[in-house]
Amino acid sequence: MPEVNLPRPTGPYPAGVRDVEAGPLLMRVWYPAAATGRPRPYAAGSERDLLLEWTARRNPTWPPATTTAALAAALTHDHRDAPARPGPHPTIVFSHGADLYPAQNTALLTELASHGHVAVSVLQHGGGFAARPDGSRLGSEEPLFASAVDLFKRLERYTPLGDDLDARHAWFADLWENGKVVPLVRQWRDRMIAVTDALSAATPDGPFGDLAGACDLTRLTYMGMSLGGCAAVSAAHADPRGRAAVNLDGMHLAPDLFGHPARVPILGLYADFKGRAHHSDLFYEEFGHMGLRGDVVRVKVTDAMHRDFTDLALLPDKQRLGHGGHLGLVDGERVTRLVGALTLAFLDRFVEGRAPAALPLGDGAELIDVSHVRAWNRHETT
Repeated sequence: MPEVNLPRPTGPYPAGVRDVEAGPLLMRVWYPAAATGRPRPYAAGSERDLLLEWTARRNPTWPPATTTAALAAALTHDHRDAPARPGPHPTIVFSHGADLYPAQNTALLTELASHGHVAVSVLQHGGGFAARPDGSRLGSEEPLFASAVDLFKRLERYTPLGDDLDARHAWFADLWENGKVVPLVRQWRDRMIAVTDALSAATPDGPFGDLAGACDLTRLTYMGMSLGGCAAVSAAHADPRGRAAVNLDGMHLAPDLFGHPARVPILGLYADFKGRAHHSDLFYEEFGHMGLRGDVVRVKVTDAMHRDFTDLALLPDKQRLGHGGHLGLVDGERVTRLVGALTLAFLDRFVEGRAPAALPLGDGAELIDVSHVRAWNRHETT
């Protein structure tokens, strides 16, 4: 079996990892640890079985032995149930993507924990899959699949619209009137806010244990990938405790920030749309000021595709999996490290209050220009 090597964290602290179930919330938490333990496999037991079943369902052409089975066997750089380093630490509430799993960004969240962040990844019940601490399994459900089918049909009509902002404006209006995904986004947003509520009420003798005193909710970021990225931005905008949001290639599918200024700084990291219209260029700022806010940062990663913003980017020979695997030509370790570095620099500046000279874009990443929206708005208002 080919090996998958998860990037070694660059921060000064060992990373702990712990599964927490608090009422209806099932979470995996990465955090700065006070000690280390034995290496653990990426996925074992019921969790491994779920990952392989997902491969068969969503990616039937993938050879499991050389793809997700190899990922499941990879050794992580976090330490199961290690004691938490005394805090409080800046805190991230994270959401996976549709029909994915809370551990889908293990490499990234381990990296953030090694730099002193607590990252709480929540299962979106019915919208993803995970194994509970007792080994029982939770999976995606029919409402998610029905919403996805409806959305994909709509996207078939959206993509050809290109730079026709009038037509795209109308497409979004119809989505919010009739789209099945819209209530799902609200549910995911509210579940992320419920995680923050649970952390706020946590006590050392409760399910979070010593993590109850490790989280600083005055330095709170909402973060997610794909549908989870959309929900994260909406949660940060709606929850006054949120200080920032990070969106990993999530198309914004809620009306809350359509031509409306976000309450918090936002980092959006996006796949290479290869000349097609950027799907979030109508969000986060007023149409007439789109692209002028210094704390709304949109970055395109060259040659990256959608799943490159998860651990799946690290699969060996991923280029052979083809376009249908939603994995691009970008090197998996490089894109994983780039996402980590950009996220840390953004949080350092806008949550911690330190001001680096500029985000470390490096080779293969560039800022996305959305000035065309301002030009369109001037035309519309004259």
